[in-house]
Amino acid sequence: MNVKKLKEAMELLKKETGQGLIGTDIYSSKDLQPIVAYNSSPEGCALFGKITEYVKKALDGAKFPALNKYYLLDLVDDKALIVMPLGEFQWGMVIDTREVPLGMLLSIILPKITSAFEEAIVGN
Repeated sequence: MNVKKLKEAMELLKKETGQGLIGTDIYSSKDLQPIVAYNSSPEGCALFGKITEYVKKALDGAKFPALNKYYLLDLVDDKALIVMPLGEFQWGMVIDTREVPLGMLLSIILPKITSAFEEAIVGN
């Protein structure tokens, strides 16, 4: 893992979302501890790390297709929580969808930051 590149990926998210980014953490799937964060929520890392594992097991148990790139929760007050699991790491973020339209987030921003995230994880 390249922590410098993780920080660059985080900066890219902050740039792309501007005032719409409420908080975000990149954390280990193993110990659920934040590695790089902005308005961090260690409790959120622990909770959503467990939810990710539950979702994976539930999908497998139901014989559904596996979790792909992310899962999204629509929250009250025009907020959204997105968690992107990638192997040993996960990236969780809370976005204000009044500031960052969901379509733009899903079709433009997430692909950009996913590439940066993957590059940092493989350590290039």
